[in-house]
Formats: sequence, C-alpha cells, structure tokens
Amino acid sequence: MLRDEEITLERLIEGRSTGLCYSLIAGLDAIDLSMMFKDLCIERLNRKAREIEMRYEQGGCNWSQTAYSFIMYYLLGKANRTASQRLTSIVPHTLLMRENSALHKIEALLLGGAGLLDIFSDSFAEPIKTEFQHLAAKYSITPLSADEWQLSGIHLNNHPALRLAQIAACIHNNTISISSIAGCKSDKDVHKMFSCAASDYWVDALSRHNHDRSISSKVGSVMSKIIAINAIAPLLYTYSNYVESYTINEKALDILYDSSAEDNTYIRKWHTFKPIATDAFSSQALIQLSTEYCKRGRCHECPLSRQLLHPRKPRP
Repeated sequence: MLRDEEITLERLIEGRSTGLCYSLIAGLDAIDLSMMFKDLCIERLNRKAREIEMRYEQGGCNWSQTAYSFIMYYLLGKANRTASQRLTSIVPHTLLMRENSALHKIEALLLGGAGLLDIFSDSFAEPIKTEFQHLAAKYSITPLSADEWQLSGIHLNNHPALRLAQIAACIHNNTISISSIAGCKSDKDVHKMFSCAASDYWVDALSRHNHDRSISSKVGSVMSKIIAINAIAPLLYTYSNYVESYTINEKALDILYDSSAEDNTYIRKWHTFKPIATDAFSSQALIQLSTEYCKRGRCHECPLSRQLLHPRKPRP
C-alpha cells in the first residue's frame, strides 16, 4: 500500500468515533454515491438470499412455505420472532392451504397452534377452540404455550393474536403465496397484498380486554413497508435466481426503489451533513455499510474507503 493510501486509511480509522465518514460520504458526487449504493444493496440482498435459501431447504424446498415463514418473521416483530418461527414449523403453509375452505379453520390453526386461544373466553371463541382441538388431533399438532409469546409492553396493533388473525385473513384469500408475491413490483402492491381485514371478533375482543378502541383490523402501511423492504424484495431477489427470471429480479429492485428511505439510527447518522438516502434501495445500502463494515471495524474493506483510495477517473 502506498504511503498516501496508508495515511488516508489511518485517517478513516481514527475518524470512526468522530463522524468523519458522515462528512466524507456527503462529499461524494452523485455517480460515485450511486455506484457505491448499488454494490452495497446487492451485497445486502445476497446476504439475505443465503438466509432465505437455508429456509427454503429447511422448509422442504417449498417457496410458499419459505415466504410464509419469512413474512411471519417480520410481521410478528422482534420480541416474538422465535415463537413465530416455531409456529410456522408446527403449522406449515401446506396445512393451512389444505384447510383453506373456511376462515375460522385458518384462525383455529394459527391462534390455536400459537397457544393464544386460551386468552379469549367468550362464546365466540369456544367453537374455534373446539375446531382447533379437532384439527390438532387430525394433524398431530402440539401447540406452543402462550408463555412463549411476549404479550406485555407491546402496542395492541402489534399483538400476536391480532397479527395472526390478519395473516389468517390473507391466507384465506390466497395472497400469501409465492405466485402472489411474484406479482408485486411496488410497496403499494405489497400493501394491497395485506389489505385483508382480520375478523371483527378479534379486534373487538382485544379492544374490550385492553380498553383501547384504536386497533386496526388490517396490516398498516408502516408494517407493510417493513415487510416489503425486508421480506418481499429479498424473497423476490432470491426466487428470481432460482427460476432464472430477470423480470422477477427487476421487481425486487423496483420495490426498493419505490419505497421511501427508512428512518432509523443508522440512517440518521449518515444524514448528519445532508440527506443522501432517497429511497429504500439507498437506505438498505447504508444499513449494510453500518452493520457489515463500520460496526465490524472493516475500514480497509469499506466501499467508502475504496472510493477515497481509488477515486473514479473523470472522463476526458
């Protein structure tokens, strides 16, 4: 390494704690920034693709099961990810589709399999409990315990019972499948995919129990955007490689370009000097830069340092 490059790299390493990189990235021209974002976002998609491929293999090489599992991972939230993934294994997508003729059967399988039916004790819930007992015996389902779910300290719109009732409505309407997902090319398409409303009973029961009338029966735009960026786009990207479809690959990128940039601690730091993430494609790139390079101290491999050490030569 040449001495000038060593000095630049040392400066970058020393500046990690002072925010130097936030000012340096703000000084890049549009072309350099765009090229760096492209490399980083594709790198992040490839990382998620490896995780999705592993899910695909573990889920019996079924893409709809893979999609169902990955969507539930985000829909149920960080506090309930372990329980949600256990549930998708206990109550797989193929079983749900087998009993898809009636919504109450899907609700019974999901909420019963989750062990959450016992928190409801009125006359409406009793037939669903009976239905679950029948289905559990039919399919040898051993349900989770309600204790496996984080229920306290969570906003009611994110309550696991409500989320499962919402996904039950979507599955009943056949929107949670790889064929439906393959038709999405914008965050609006994803939001439409989750537009099915949970049965009024679950909304009313949770509202009465918690004295809160602000519960929404549908997955909101904020959550559908989270799923679009973190689940649907990576799923399409991975699936496009499997089926060798350029069109589906483009849809994955279109969703990220169509979605507004995320707003979190990582992005706000990179926006210290000026906003540089204009869409989810660029904000995903910045999250990749933060988590895989900055946090790991990989300054010598960092795309930003490469831009500074080996700047693009201007055209004559």
